[in-house]
Amino acid sequence: MRLILAGKLNKLIAADLGISMRTVEVHRANVFAKMAVRNGVDLARLFEGTGLPPEEA
Repeated sequence: MRLILAGKLNKLIAADLGISMRTVEVHRANVFAKMAVRNGVDLARLFEGTGLPPEEA
């Protein structure tokens, strides 16, 4: 989730973590579903008013 919030593309996340791009796509979809958002911008908005950095949320 931190990498999504950092604005990284699936391809870059996959390279950073040493996993396939498809795996990143599945994880991203799961995060969006669990957090009830449709995209990374909506996800970032969830943390906007909390005062917590995304790493601690």
